[in-house]
Amino acid sequence: MKRVLVIGLDGATWDVLNPLMRDGKLPHLKKLLERSAQGVLMSSIPPVTAAAWTCFSTGKNPGKHGLVDFIYFPEHGYRVTIANSTTREAATIWNLLSDRNLRVGVVNVPMTYPPEKVNGVMVTDLMTPNTSVQYTYPPELKQELLDKVGPFVITPGEGENPSAPLTYLDKVRADVKASADYALYLLNKEPYSFFMYVFGIVDILQHQFWDDLQADPRALNETERVRRDKVIAVFQQVDDGVGAMLQAADEETTIFLMSDHGFGPLKGFMHVNNFLLDRGYLVLKSGGMSAIKRALFRAGVTPQNVHLTLKALKLDLRRKVNRGRAYGMLRRFFLSFDDVDWTKTRAFALGHIGQIYINLKGRQPSGIVAPGAEYDKLRDEIRAALLKLKHPDTGEQLIARVLNREEIYHGALLDNTPDLLLLPADFKYVAFGESEFASNKIVGPTLGHTGHHRLEGIGAVIGPQVQVGAQIQNASLVDLAPTILYALGLPIPPDMDGRVLTEAFTPEFVKQTALQYDTENAVRTDFGGTYSDAEEAEVIQRLADLGYVS
Repeated sequence: MKRVLVIGLDGATWDVLNPLMRDGKLPHLKKLLERSAQGVLMSSIPPVTAAAWTCFSTGKNPGKHGLVDFIYFPEHGYRVTIANSTTREAATIWNLLSDRNLRVGVVNVPMTYPPEKVNGVMVTDLMTPNTSVQYTYPPELKQELLDKVGPFVITPGEGENPSAPLTYLDKVRADVKASADYALYLLNKEPYSFFMYVFGIVDILQHQFWDDLQADPRALNETERVRRDKVIAVFQQVDDGVGAMLQAADEETTIFLMSDHGFGPLKGFMHVNNFLLDRGYLVLKSGGMSAIKRALFRAGVTPQNVHLTLKALKLDLRRKVNRGRAYGMLRRFFLSFDDVDWTKTRAFALGHIGQIYINLKGRQPSGIVAPGAEYDKLRDEIRAALLKLKHPDTGEQLIARVLNREEIYHGALLDNTPDLLLLPADFKYVAFGESEFASNKIVGPTLGHTGHHRLEGIGAVIGPQVQVGAQIQNASLVDLAPTILYALGLPIPPDMDGRVLTEAFTPEFVKQTALQYDTENAVRTDFGGTYSDAEEAEVIQRLADLGYVS
């Protein structure tokens, strides 16, 4: 029986892994990659965890699966909702294999909460609200794991404050092992046709400690060296987990090592709604509490400034004030979409690279922009203005490209995607998560994060049929699902967007293994439940603490 093991390193980049491997810090990954076909794996646009892992798992673009970010607007409304597995409208690789009665194991893969019925086992991800909910399939697996392995880790380091990095990093390292132990227990329990685990900590560390990873150790003081060493120790813990998983894989297993996006330095956050507000594309209500909040906003009373003030005073009130989108009580005091006059607004923005939505007649509840010529003219006008946008202090160009959605997306869900997508220049300045009006500036500080996502991730294939040393060319996330099916000798659904990475395999294997396609499209399985209001608040707070949203 052919088998596939997928090891995900969320946010991994060759820029970090290669130097660590050269220094002997990651021996298991180094040994693994020495017998691989490898290359750069391009992420989704935007390169956001929620969209990217879903592009991987479905082999489809967001116009077919429906996820562009961690947030979305149900029914084209104006109130933001957190996405999860129920938001996805396409079948995944584990759905397809389950339909063929092949055993699958899926552990800690982003956007798998709530768990769905599979022919095998599933343990959910960072979107799990808390440990009281049902986070496994089958349901009885939850107690088995608690009894046999230990407590469930939703995200490593949760409960510790990154502002105390040494204590935080010690907790992270222990949690990384505890989380990987869940996967190892299941991986060793029975044979699977497909098993997958994601080390999410790689992304989290690079958000918070990118500068430490890139620093020259000789230029650091003792405190900085100790902190950097502890960051690298977490990477070494990941490497140990990878090594343990490789021991559970037999010689006939094809292994895919991948990341959902890459990483690089972060210099500041853009606040795209301020750009739209300044130019009259977005209009605020003129009276009542909205007028008061706007006056406070102009005076600098913003969620970001409050956060920075409390941080300067060494008051750790992060769990109450660090969200740009002021949920609950905070919405009463800070400017939000509740204060927008939708009957006069033509465009608004939300998302990790500043996705822009047109307030379209017949689509949005209070849409005012007519489809057709008026819509096209407005998009062209906004694009031209964005491409002229400069950093107010340095004069740097902030936006490299502005794409119409149809340039990169297609499918039945195209109308659910943003109308314009920004590609920041070098991705050094990105939009502030799910923020509506977190700051009154166009460009603001990073709130302690020194790294952020890039389009260029990593991809490698290892196995008996792999052409060692081959370079994977022009590959993207949507290519992996059809390539996995090909490696298993299975047909590929015709509605997948990706191609099979045949260059990763030996000529003999390619000659003997014909590409096969299903005669009909697959559908996703049914899901059980979604978030209550309280659970959604918990998930929002976790995403905020991790830097995924504001």
